[in-house]
Amino acid sequence: MLNIELMDLLLALLVAAGIVFVVYLIILLARLAKVIKQVSHLVADIEQPVNETVEQLPDLLKKVDGIVKDVSELTDTETGTVPGILGDAKAMTGTVRSGVEAVGQAATSVSDGVSSIFGKARRHADHASGIVDIIGQVMTVVGFFTNQSKKAKTKKKRTGFGRR
Repeated sequence: MLNIELMDLLLALLVAAGIVFVVYLIILLARLAKVIKQVSHLVADIEQPVNETVEQLPDLLKKVDGIVKDVSELTDTETGTVPGILGDAKAMTGTVRSGVEAVGQAATSVSDGVSSIFGKARRHADHASGIVDIIGQVMTVVGFFTNQSKKAKTKKKRTGFGRR
C-alpha cells in the first residue's frame, strides 16, 4: 500500500497552487503590457492636436476679453435707454386698451340691435312651433285609435268571427 504523509500532500497542493498563480500572473502581466502599449499609441496620436490647441488658447483668451469688454459697454449704454422704451411700451399699451374697449362697446351695440330685431321674430317662431307640436300630438293620438280599429278588423277576419 502507498503511504503519503500529510505534510507531503499539503506541500504538493501548495506547489500546484503556486504554479497556477504564476501562470495567472504571467497572463495578467501580458494583458497589462498590451493595454499600456495601446495607451502609449493613443497618447502619441493626440499629442500634436492637443499641443496646437494649447498654443491657440492665449489668442482665444484675448478675444474673449475683448468680447466681455464690448458686452459691458453695451449693457452700460442700454441701461439708460431701457426705461424710455418701457415708458413708450406702457403708453402704447394704454392706447391699445382704449381702442379695444371702444371696439368691444361698438360690437355690443351692434349685437343688441340685431338681437332686438330678431328677438320678435324668434318669439313668433316659438309660438308657431308650439302650435305645430300640439297638432303633431293630436295627429299621433288620432293615428293610434285609427290603427287600433284596423287591427281589430284584421283580427276578426283571421279568426272567422267577423260578419259574413
